Amino acid sequence: MRPAKARRSGGIPGYTAADMAAATAIMRAEDPRWQWMFPVTRMTRDFVTAQFPVLQVSYIVAVALIYFSASIESKVGVTLMSLWLIESVASFVVRWLMCAHVARAPPLEVARRPMLRLLPLFAIVLAAIHWSWTATIFIGPGLDMTTFVVLISFVMLSVAIIGIAPATPATCVVYLIPMWLVTAYMFLRTEWVSAGTFVVLFAALAAVLWSAFYIVVSGVRKYLVRGDEVDLLVAELRDRNAEVEGLRTTAAHNLETRSAFFASASHDFRQRVHAMKLLAQSGLADAPRGEQSPLERLAAVIEDLETYMTDVLDFAKLESATLVPDRAVVRVQAVFQRVEVQFENVASAKQVELTVRATSAALRSDSAMLVRILENLVSNAIKFTRGRVLLAARRRAGQVHIEVRDQGPGIPLDCVDKVFDAFYQGQAMQEDAREGVGLGLAIVKRLADALGYRVEVFSSPSRGTLFRLRVPTEDVVRAEEAHR
Repeated sequence: MRPAKARRSGGIPGYTAADMAAATAIMRAEDPRWQWMFPVTRMTRDFVTAQFPVLQVSYIVAVALIYFSASIESKVGVTLMSLWLIESVASFVVRWLMCAHVARAPPLEVARRPMLRLLPLFAIVLAAIHWSWTATIFIGPGLDMTTFVVLISFVMLSVAIIGIAPATPATCVVYLIPMWLVTAYMFLRTEWVSAGTFVVLFAALAAVLWSAFYIVVSGVRKYLVRGDEVDLLVAELRDRNAEVEGLRTTAAHNLETRSAFFASASHDFRQRVHAMKLLAQSGLADAPRGEQSPLERLAAVIEDLETYMTDVLDFAKLESATLVPDRAVVRVQAVFQRVEVQFENVASAKQVELTVRATSAALRSDSAMLVRILENLVSNAIKFTRGRVLLAARRRAGQVHIEVRDQGPGIPLDCVDKVFDAFYQGQAMQEDAREGVGLGLAIVKRLADALGYRVEVFSSPSRGTLFRLRVPTEDVVRAEEAHR
């Protein structure tokens, strides 16, 4: 069943680019001699489709000129003239139907069926036979108008057939050789053409036709071949894009599944660990004096477990999902207050002075992400400081710098670039296995990257560390806008 001719694709009615590319791929793998017969690539079909009407018009013009010329001179009998005209029309119709059948057939069918591809060659053979017969009828022993018209018509037809030579050179040769061999034979029998004149005339004609043939074939055929190569590359690119799109869809589905799993697991784990923490604290409150040490250790272990679990699940969730900040106007002071309330008891228990400086800065940011970044930075600072932790925001050249400064042991210079690596722990962390799993700063880095912020680290051994979050100018909200 033939496809419905509903649209044009690549210049051929009703055929998709994939059909033409598949036909091109078949031809690339076949015997190169077929390339001289009738290629069915997109470029050659486009080319032949454009040139075929010119050849048919040349045929009609030549038949009309010869018929009227012969009729005026009454050179041929009426019966033979009528028979020739009927054969001319019949040959035209049969050849048109042959070529139309090939043009309408799907490209893959034409490429796979040699006999179907030979139909245009058979059509050209019919035309060559017709013109050979025409030469025997109308070229007489003397030089007359009909003989001259036949010669001019044959030259016109030769130029027209050379027009399709780049797509099918064999067809062109099959058309020209019989026609001109018979014509040469008929001229040799005339009385007005000497042997020398004949040689000169046909040598000149052969030179003209060969020049036209060579120029057209060498100049156009290479572009047809290159066009076919482009079709193949486009088809391969389309296939690769389809594969990539399939992989992307699969990866997106897997990512969505993993994200849903970690979101559910995070909630369930935290709920259960929180229940364990409450039970341990309840048991600790009810225990008699002097019997609280095991429960105290249990409560501390559960608290550490909660920290580990939170970091691991949050990091896994960040790794498995694409972070898209939900930006809104955020007052930095409100974020500072949340962090201060959360850590004031922890700081007090560790005898750390937590100082939060007031600020009027406002940002266009994701409040939850910003809170999580500062929670991790402040938690990390309290964990290792020896005295004081400072949380502040400063305006610098249109930007806002949010800083967390501690008075801890500092970070060695050769380790500064590694602190944001997942599961990296410096020497201070390694001294106490309960201090973390090395994910807090990795989470900070990923959240900052999602927001478009830059995180900087400045540290001096034995003097402390400064973590700076640089908020770009475009995310800083002007004072008048912040109070709307």
